[in-house]
Amino acid sequence: MTQCVNLEVVRYAKQTFAKDRLTEKQMKKILLLFTILPFFASCQSSLEDGNLDFEKLNFGRFNTKEYYSKSLRAEWTDYHKMRKSDLKEIYFFQADADTIDVDGNDFRIVEPYAITYRQTGIGRSNWNKDYCVGFFKNLKFDEVNAITDLKNNLLIISGTTDSIKTEIIEKFSTELTQLYGNPTLTNISSGMSSYDIKKWNFEDKIIALVSDGKLDYKNVILNESQKKYIKEIESRNHTSATLFICRNGYYDVFTKMNMRTGFMTKFEKKD
Repeated sequence: MTQCVNLEVVRYAKQTFAKDRLTEKQMKKILLLFTILPFFASCQSSLEDGNLDFEKLNFGRFNTKEYYSKSLRAEWTDYHKMRKSDLKEIYFFQADADTIDVDGNDFRIVEPYAITYRQTGIGRSNWNKDYCVGFFKNLKFDEVNAITDLKNNLLIISGTTDSIKTEIIEKFSTELTQLYGNPTLTNISSGMSSYDIKKWNFEDKIIALVSDGKLDYKNVILNESQKKYIKEIESRNHTSATLFICRNGYYDVFTKMNMRTGFMTKFEKKD
């Protein structure tokens, strides 16, 4: 994100322009800052900073461990201290990190394979209306999760929306199709729910959009009260979605993981 560099430029410019005139050395420094500014477009942020642009995310430069470092140490006592302070806006997050094997197990591991980072808690207080944890174009996320290899190289990152209207997801899907072409469509059934997975394949990555589960109760015997409750849910016309961006060479590895928790329960699964 450019904000961290912009602040440095503004600070230095204020200091120098406040003087009667600039020296040649000062002018060169300001010009250099503006020249290198584009190269810092992906400068490292933290979960709390928000507004992580998934579309511009660079897998080679993204430091996942640093991104979650503050939230991994966060305690709810910290949040309550913030509430008692003079802070007007409070952005508090908690996260967990676990080591998993190639099958997704996080216990009794013989051979570690990867590290999962899961966003587990949020403390809200007077958030700016334009704030979001992450986004891809106009689709905003209130949860960001990731998996890295043992050397902190990002393998997959996901963003999950809050409850939103189905029209927003459909519009977003149409926009991606116009940009990247027709996706591969897969339908996954799990219990009484079915999920639509739309995939766009690139040379270096795969983007997968998973719409929230649709209730499928055609072959289930329900009483009138249960039918009424389901119709009420459907009439709200709200759902949520999860967007995955995965390194191309690891997508099949994750589809074969048998043990899944949290955000990975929405990921495509193959037998």
